[in-house]
Amino acid sequence: MAQRIKVWDGAVRFFHWAMVLLVAGLWFSGSEGYIVVHQILAYCLASLLIARIIWGIWGSETARFSQFAASPQAAIKYLGNARPVVGHNPASSYMIFTLMTLLLLQIISGLATFDNSYMSDGPLVALLPASWVDLASAIHKLNIDIILILVTVHIGFALWHSWRHDNVIKTMVTGTAKLNNVPQPVMQASWRFFVMLAVFLLILYYWQGRMLLALL
Repeated sequence: MAQRIKVWDGAVRFFHWAMVLLVAGLWFSGSEGYIVVHQILAYCLASLLIARIIWGIWGSETARFSQFAASPQAAIKYLGNARPVVGHNPASSYMIFTLMTLLLLQIISGLATFDNSYMSDGPLVALLPASWVDLASAIHKLNIDIILILVTVHIGFALWHSWRHDNVIKTMVTGTAKLNNVPQPVMQASWRFFVMLAVFLLILYYWQGRMLLALL
């Protein structure tokens, strides 16, 4: 008998939708040349990703990377027989790990990206050889296109899965889903995640944020 259980805690849901908004904002601000806004959003995304990585180790059961990490065979098998699962399914886990890795690469390369302006260059530009800066800048420009392509694919599969199987988009909004004969996953208090996020935001604010806000 199907019963409604809590699948996603507030931390995971906040991370998911905040990341959507930040990536959209980063793409728009970068495309339009709003570099200071772009960098501020990048530091917000960096804080969010670091907090999520820690939450993926010590957070709620469905938030832990160990819970949804799967072998390639399991992912392929799932695609051939998709069904409702608690948390991330084996196929989507590969997209999640890939996107998080590419976003971290985007942030790191952005720290060393030259923007023809001493006021808005990445903070590592002055510390690195010119060849490294050129490489980081090239990676930064190429990597965002790859991220946008994968995000589009991810959205497409989420829409398809929600239409053909269970509504994963709704579940990521409400945090709950009706599943058959599934025990309630162990949840951690989400306030711990938000405290971590606040700490990382504060650290980055004192490192670079104050200077950037003064340029607005």
